[in-house]
Amino acid sequence: MLRLAKPFVLLCTGLVGLGLVGLGPLGAGLQVHAQDVLPEAPAKPRMSAPVDRTVDGETKGATYVSLDPSLNRLFSGEDPKSLTDLKALQTQQSKVAAKIHQVTVNLQHGSTQGSGVLINEDGYILTAAHVAGKPKQKMWVVLHDGRRVEGVSMGVNRDTDAGLVRILKTRDENNQPWPHAALPAVGERVKTGQWCIAGGHPGGWVSDRPAVIRVGRILAVTDSTVVSDCSLIGGDSGGPLFDLQGKLIGIHSRIGIDVDDNMHVPMNVYMESWDRLANSEAWGVLPGFRPIIGVTADRQSDTKSECIIGTVAPRGPAAKAGIIPGDRIVRFHNAEITNFDRLKEEVDAMVPGERVNVEVLRDGKKVNLKLIIGVSDEP
Repeated sequence: MLRLAKPFVLLCTGLVGLGLVGLGPLGAGLQVHAQDVLPEAPAKPRMSAPVDRTVDGETKGATYVSLDPSLNRLFSGEDPKSLTDLKALQTQQSKVAAKIHQVTVNLQHGSTQGSGVLINEDGYILTAAHVAGKPKQKMWVVLHDGRRVEGVSMGVNRDTDAGLVRILKTRDENNQPWPHAALPAVGERVKTGQWCIAGGHPGGWVSDRPAVIRVGRILAVTDSTVVSDCSLIGGDSGGPLFDLQGKLIGIHSRIGIDVDDNMHVPMNVYMESWDRLANSEAWGVLPGFRPIIGVTADRQSDTKSECIIGTVAPRGPAAKAGIIPGDRIVRFHNAEITNFDRLKEEVDAMVPGERVNVEVLRDGKKVNLKLIIGVSDEP
């Protein structure tokens, strides 16, 4: 069981511009335009799952740093016991930190930003589901040197906040493979007490600042979550968490009541979900972030062929937006709504706090409304 010393508040660590991390409505300011949706599914990745790549026993990846045998004890999570230990730990962390910026990217979509990490030479990027948003949407990927390249969101596992994005071109402008992080071996697991190094672009990409590095330790581990005390803030969502060898061990997801209580998605989640992520599927709901708008269907109508609203929750998101019983919703967040199930699918794909456009038919006339997605207080 995951146990923390402080009350844990689920707040997304990223999507700058959304007023996250206690600064305002979750997701406020997200904008998605019809031209940002890519109609064709991207090709599958060449690898079957994000696992380590070794050649002649040597781990490959831009972030890998060999570990001096004297650091094995610290690598396993033990405390430094001397000044020599502290210096050795600092040196190792510095070597990994110097490499992290090469593979840590800034992801931009509409007015929002988050982070991600390149994991293979063809340009696949692991991030958080709430950063990727929904499949087949246009993303801008800002590389460590400021180059902006086009990308597309792929699958999202909202149950665990795991997302996948890829750069549309499999090679850079010089026909070189994309730099990528070193990955853990199959079955390799993070241990409580282990030292870790976090990267990200808090506040978004800054021209004269590389990826921001923070160090810390693993506080707790479950099958679906790693908790660390690396200090993270808005914009870090989707960024990488590395061990002392520079191997990727997690992706930033959410923070607690303080910036040094952080939840990360462990690598095994991406491995187990890989086929669905690579096929651009979307499923699940982020715990504590179930999106709602506060309406029910009109049971007298044909809910399979139209979306007519029956009831509207008082003071709920739909009521605040001006939706009333009898309205027929025809468009929601640039998606055509043909029945109530389609509306539910679109709402489930949202993050609480997102602002969306809603088009309804009322007394034969089109009415355009603005709605802010709410969050359910139910688990």
